[in-house]
Amino acid sequence: MLQSLYIKNFVLIEQLEIDFHPRMSVFTGETGAGKSIIIGALSMALGNRADTQAIGPFDEQSEIIAEFVIANNPSAHDWLQEQDLLNGDELIIRRTFNRQGRSKQWVNGRPTPSGMVKELSQFLVQIHGQHDQIRLLKNQNQLQILDQAGDFDLLLKQTQEAVKHIHAIEQQLEDLQAAGSMSHDQVQLLQYQFDELEQLALADNEYESLHQSLKTAAHAQELTQNIDDSIQRLSADDSSVEVQLGHIINKLKLAKGHDFSVVCQMLEESLINVNEAQNELQSVLEAIENNPDDLQQIESRIEQISHIARKQNVMPELLFQQHQDLSETLQTHADLAINQQKLNDDLDSALNKYRSLAAKLSTQRKKSAQDLSNKITTMIKQLGLPEAQFSIQVELQDDAKPKMLGNDHIEFMIAANKGQSAQPLNKTASGGELSRISLAIEVSTQQDQLQQAFIFDEVDTGIGGATAEKVGHIMQQLSNNNQVFAVTHLPQVAGHAHDHLLVSKSSQGKYTTSVIEHLSTEQRIQELARMSGGQNITDATLAQAKEFLKTG
Repeated sequence: MLQSLYIKNFVLIEQLEIDFHPRMSVFTGETGAGKSIIIGALSMALGNRADTQAIGPFDEQSEIIAEFVIANNPSAHDWLQEQDLLNGDELIIRRTFNRQGRSKQWVNGRPTPSGMVKELSQFLVQIHGQHDQIRLLKNQNQLQILDQAGDFDLLLKQTQEAVKHIHAIEQQLEDLQAAGSMSHDQVQLLQYQFDELEQLALADNEYESLHQSLKTAAHAQELTQNIDDSIQRLSADDSSVEVQLGHIINKLKLAKGHDFSVVCQMLEESLINVNEAQNELQSVLEAIENNPDDLQQIESRIEQISHIARKQNVMPELLFQQHQDLSETLQTHADLAINQQKLNDDLDSALNKYRSLAAKLSTQRKKSAQDLSNKITTMIKQLGLPEAQFSIQVELQDDAKPKMLGNDHIEFMIAANKGQSAQPLNKTASGGELSRISLAIEVSTQQDQLQQAFIFDEVDTGIGGATAEKVGHIMQQLSNNNQVFAVTHLPQVAGHAHDHLLVSKSSQGKYTTSVIEHLSTEQRIQELARMSGGQNITDATLAQAKEFLKTG
């Protein structure tokens, strides 16, 4: 509920602070007096784009403060709590903007971006202007109106969760394909290369070992002779190193006059090394087989490895690792294929679940659409369209991409006259009809507790008489559970208000200003008489004004 509004230096208002009635209030006054300035100022406070042209001549900046009570507005309460802006049941929104285009906004004393304030405003105020009925012509808004009137919040939530689950699976599939995206030809090539390497059966470091073996085999005869000669010199006869070292050690041990124990120890260690060297040479000699066939086999194996390395464009030394990498890549691709199939199965299951929920939701919407259509039809008949038939078409688009709100296409339809077939609102309804339909929808879909403020800015243009009186009555009915503001030129509407505010212009001093005042009962009668009879107020117009007030 909008409790008060403070306006400073905005258009024709120098400074104004005004408190509002919790139920129905009307703004009346001469054309051009500034009735819509109040709505414009409130729109600025609620995050609409700041217009420097709206800054008044009295100062360098405009300031607007809107104070709300949100005790019975759980949506606004929850939003503020989520944003850590909650301050009990009071909500104060402040906006300033200057001629340089600089704008500042605060919510409960904390700086807040205008975009966030605009998001908050949807829970606080609905403004319906003369041209605002365009909102009714958009299918998405029609869907929102139907869902607000229906009682299937749980089904809507389940549908939304089903869509989120579908999106999550689709994202996993995309990630999977990006991680292992290979064409059929690519997979075939890798498999062929792997099979080649599998058949080659290359061991780790085999290529390097073969090259060493090739060197050994190529010089086998020379190596055998050199090793055999070395063994002979080390230990084969009396002149060998082993025998000579043994003689020297014995002589030094028997020598008199000096201790050669250290030298003998060194020579004994050398003798041990000679024996070990002899054994190692003997092992190498036994390992060398001077067979021309081995050399041919080694050369053939090296050529086989080199040939496959050239085909796969890999260094021979890296061919073993290439084998391991291909094995891992192909296994990963196989795993991906298995995972992809599982995800595809999961996606089919999720889509089936979604379609089932969407169908249930569509059924519920059709039931709700029938009930709401009957209510709105009854209401618009009372608003001067006695032959009108309002209907809501709900069409399930089963093949469409899953949407968070289901796959229903909603169309508000109207047959304004008897014998006419129903047509979409955007094809047949006039501005005046849309105004009345809009009002009928608001009343028909209102909640049981005080929720927000509804502002009707001259939406009753083009109607009069009994219809105007009925519009006033319905606005008053809407104010039973919501706060209602109406800018009107119709005394039949104004007479239904709980509070009447007169907007007038004053030319005192240097500037023209707009002045707003709450009217007493007697002042209301005078204003209603002016609205119905012009400036020449007669006994008849006063009597009629009293009747308007009495009826209201």
